[in-house]
Amino acid sequence: MGCTSYWEGESGLMIDRLEGRTFRTLLVVMEEKSISKAAEKLGYVQSTVTTQIRLLEEAFGRKLFDRLPRGVMPTEAGRIAAAYAQRFLQLGSELEAELRETGEPSGPVRLRVLESFGAAMLWESLQSFLSAYPNVELRLDTGFQSDTVEAVVSGQADLGLVPEDPDEAELSFEPLLADELVWIASPQAAETIGALGWEALKPLKVIGFGPRCLYTRHASERLAENGAGCRGMIEFASAEMIKRSVESGLGLAYLPRLNVAKELAEGKLAECAALGRQPIRYGLISLRRRELLRAAKLLREQLRSDFAGGRQDEVVIE
Repeated sequence: MGCTSYWEGESGLMIDRLEGRTFRTLLVVMEEKSISKAAEKLGYVQSTVTTQIRLLEEAFGRKLFDRLPRGVMPTEAGRIAAAYAQRFLQLGSELEAELRETGEPSGPVRLRVLESFGAAMLWESLQSFLSAYPNVELRLDTGFQSDTVEAVVSGQADLGLVPEDPDEAELSFEPLLADELVWIASPQAAETIGALGWEALKPLKVIGFGPRCLYTRHASERLAENGAGCRGMIEFASAEMIKRSVESGLGLAYLPRLNVAKELAEGKLAECAALGRQPIRYGLISLRRRELLRAAKLLREQLRSDFAGGRQDEVVIE
């Protein structure tokens, strides 16, 4: 049996027509779901994006997008191609970084976190990291736990910081910081809840990030376990909006203590201790089958050091 040559035969015809730029274009069109928006984001004219997608479709022999009246939608072949495009570009970044490993740490590192945790807890760590390694290119994205898990598994993020072990076989989880979910309300509402317990929730709304949020799901579970009813749910996009609405007496929320410590200390919010608490543990996730590059390893060490050393206790939560 002869060995396979990568320079001979028909199997090389497809790969000969592919390049990083067209793969990057494919991923941006997938993200934006629009040729025109992708062109704007990439700094291309629209015809360039259209041509690159057409070249990919010719190379694969498959239609990658369905054209809609407003935008585009990926086909099944398009989704498969995008997954491989992501891996192709990741390998390119890893190769480039490996070739520079012996010098000053450099190259990209992609971290995905909860927006509420990043805003409250990460700034000092990231500032120290970027000061120590100025040639590293840090990309910080935010999302719910499910988004972060998906990003790490698909290779779109090197590290993820989540509030709970996702219990995924292909992911490692390294605990960093203990916290707890607490019910918070305005001082007046908290006093009523303290006297009446779960019954006091009937005229109130539960305020959170929406059903995709782990905290909101846990809140719904606690309500169901205790047979408690409420007037409904309100969804906001930021922790700051949730806290301000709770302060106003609009309802109550189930949030990490770290996110509301300042408001509790100032008396703007009060804990509804009668409703109980739930321990959570923030941790770093990474893909077991992929070794982290130097920049990502250094960021992991920075976070390990900072949180093990108790820096979290010194942070003033805004």
